[in-house]
Amino acid sequence: MDGHIILIVDDDSNVRELLRVNCVAQGLNVLTAGDGAEALRLVEQHIPELVILDVMMPEMDGWEVCKQIRDKYQDSIKVVMLTAKDTARDKIIGKNILKADEYLTKPFDIDELLATVHRLLLRESA
Repeated sequence: MDGHIILIVDDDSNVRELLRVNCVAQGLNVLTAGDGAEALRLVEQHIPELVILDVMMPEMDGWEVCKQIRDKYQDSIKVVMLTAKDTARDKIIGKNILKADEYLTKPFDIDELLATVHRLLLRESA
């Protein structure tokens, strides 16, 4: 997985660090952001291959971040929503309307998340 750049976006610093440590251990290059505006700045600067994105954040939520990524980059950046918003309506918004590649809910299984990241990155490079 060397060389792949991913962006982790979550306003909870503990979640960001847990994800960062596990992704770095998998050989991924990791950027982190604590809010949506910072995430969009990093996307513009680095164009990551994949974004792990929380929904509920202050100022700019993950829905808007996902929409802006899709508007500008279409499907070239993979998006994994990782959120506590777990209703059927939330999943429809994330996957069907905003076109996130995956929608995982908190609490999450780190191995499932890493497997999802690997699958999406491998699909991208195939």
